[in-house]
Amino acid sequence: MMSWAIRRLTRRRPRGGSEQKGSRFPLCEPNPTSPEVLSDCRLFAVLGTWMEEDVVEATVANAFAQGVEAIYLVDNASTDATVARAVAAGAVLAESYRTEVYEERIRMLLMNAVVARVSLASDAGHIWWLWLDADEFPEGPGGTTIADYVKSLDRRFRLVGSTYYNHFPTGAPAYIPGFHPIDFQPMCQRFVPDHPGYCEQPHWKHPLQRFDRRGPFLSSLQGFHGATLLMGERVTEPLGGIITHHFPYRNEGVTRKRLEELCGGPNRNGYNDAIGNSSIKKRFDTLDAVYSGQWDRVDSLQARQAQPGVHLEPWRDSLSSQRWYDTELLAEVRTAWRAEFGLGGRGSDV
Repeated sequence: MMSWAIRRLTRRRPRGGSEQKGSRFPLCEPNPTSPEVLSDCRLFAVLGTWMEEDVVEATVANAFAQGVEAIYLVDNASTDATVARAVAAGAVLAESYRTEVYEERIRMLLMNAVVARVSLASDAGHIWWLWLDADEFPEGPGGTTIADYVKSLDRRFRLVGSTYYNHFPTGAPAYIPGFHPIDFQPMCQRFVPDHPGYCEQPHWKHPLQRFDRRGPFLSSLQGFHGATLLMGERVTEPLGGIITHHFPYRNEGVTRKRLEELCGGPNRNGYNDAIGNSSIKKRFDTLDAVYSGQWDRVDSLQARQAQPGVHLEPWRDSLSSQRWYDTELLAEVRTAWRAEFGLGGRGSDV
């Protein structure tokens, strides 16, 4: 009986089109002028990783800067320094597992289990959970932190969507570990999903999901794109939501090595390619165009877009993101990088 329930849950994914409206689409309502807020609500994060040593320290630091109290790491047996750097930055290793290929369904089962286990072991009646991949840097709207934002929400909301921006390297260095990637990659394009849709706003992901001790468990769907109540009820999300900055392309050598392991030859990602979950493979195929700045050849990852091409604009407000370092330190590190590697080349490694 339990194995049937697990198979059923891992196969439930939102579909595009009008069929999704109704029980699958979350309700969308504006936050009331005078919301009934939860005074005893906490904010935790769950972070899924595999071979992310170049960026995971900053991912953890950004979550703390956004007001997260604790970060729980679910790692797919990384053989590099991912776990060590995440833990050194303040994360707690909650689950380590090994698979021969990249298995999103297994990852989601384990991350949902960590959320349930930690939530039940706490003394909290309500916990907002921020779901993260290591290349995602979320922030609250209008320069607020995520912690301040969720404190302002009416208690009716258990799910929050995110406006999603894909960032691209347009100069060198493409990234220096330990810092917010937006200081190196301000150029981006908003990603508006065409298929499948996950809500009516539209949001690409719904990374904020609330645990209620006296309510049915909210189970995150694959990729944190949505969530479902185990009782089959509809959840409600607020109009607007948070912002996520996505940085899949860091320094060229590091990014190529990781994506080659995922997508090259008898790769870890082959199973996901076979079932149509091929956005990772699209990134791998477009690496030459990204690092040569041929933006008309870069795959936008839109499911229905026949022609490649991205149209980049600078992020409108560089001060909206929280920093955990001062500008003087950033300037010193940039100067040291220039002295060591010079100004030539795009996205050189450090």
